[in-house]
Amino acid sequence: MRDVAASLVEKLRAVDKMELHELQVTLLPDFFLDHFLHFPSFGDDTGRIKAVHDQGGGNVPGISQDIIQGGNAANSALALARLGVGSRFIGRTSELGAHLLKFFLGRHGVDLSGVKSDGRMAITTAMEFEESKSNVMVGDVGSVANFSFDDLDESDLDAISSSDVAAVVNWTLNRQCGTELAVKTFEFAKRHGAKTFFDSGDPSPRVADIPELIANVMKSPHLDIMGLNENEIHYYTGCPRDICKGRGVEEAAMGLQAGLNARIDLHTASFACSFEHKKIARMDAVPLEKKYRLTGAGDSWNAANMVGELLGLTAEERLLFANGFAARYISSEVALHPTLDETTAFIEKNVLHGLRR
Repeated sequence: MRDVAASLVEKLRAVDKMELHELQVTLLPDFFLDHFLHFPSFGDDTGRIKAVHDQGGGNVPGISQDIIQGGNAANSALALARLGVGSRFIGRTSELGAHLLKFFLGRHGVDLSGVKSDGRMAITTAMEFEESKSNVMVGDVGSVANFSFDDLDESDLDAISSSDVAAVVNWTLNRQCGTELAVKTFEFAKRHGAKTFFDSGDPSPRVADIPELIANVMKSPHLDIMGLNENEIHYYTGCPRDICKGRGVEEAAMGLQAGLNARIDLHTASFACSFEHKKIARMDAVPLEKKYRLTGAGDSWNAANMVGELLGLTAEERLLFANGFAARYISSEVALHPTLDETTAFIEKNVLHGLRR
């Protein structure tokens, strides 16, 4: 791992920032307004809420809260822009949502020209519990639920055709058009020479639709890379949860990839792996003393993984870069993705120098 870290740091420091910005990644279709409520544990403050409910209503003061951008595509688009890559987001929201996108993403350089503001904004309220390191999310998917390929105008198609990577994510919440959007976007993108990336999101709400997804999207010859976590491996392979939480998830992922054309890039809290036609690369996660957020690591990881692909890093270097970028994000007090220089410094300090101790 030390040699990989040294090689990675050297390559990252040599990146031409102007050439990096010329790379283009287009992501579809979800933006959410995320409202976080932070609780020390499940019992204490939730007990206060129940007491207020039982008395017929009232106020529960003192709950720490945040409002930030959410949605797999929007978060990854922001992460890419922070890394210095040309990043575009295409989707549908409300007029207020379009203004919020400018505040959260536009000021960091994300191209929002493909945002349609004639829909309903998607909103998630997430309750995070520090003691158990768990969260409960309650969402309204708004116009994410039915964004289709037919919603793309000529400008959107031009953006996709000029992209180095076209990514469709959060199939789970696009209940009406998710499969069709992925199939048609990937077919169109490949005709114009773009790489394609897919991350379905947690498929548990759409178990009945999984066979169709596997047949039409995951097994498509137009899909190049698929991002997965252990929960998704469980649903797509039938791997028991207790096995998918350990090293057994690697064997399950390898078996899944054997039936696909696409490469599988697996990220977990402990390690990441890349599987492509019996070739396996593996890299441990970066150990952290403090984590400030429980969500967003997967979107960050996917963004850095795509950048590593575009930079031509080796599989091990790419995995380490994605691990380091995600670790730097969740261990920062500020909920903003790191830049390329900040990520490089983090990997040098916490991985390369850490291994020398």
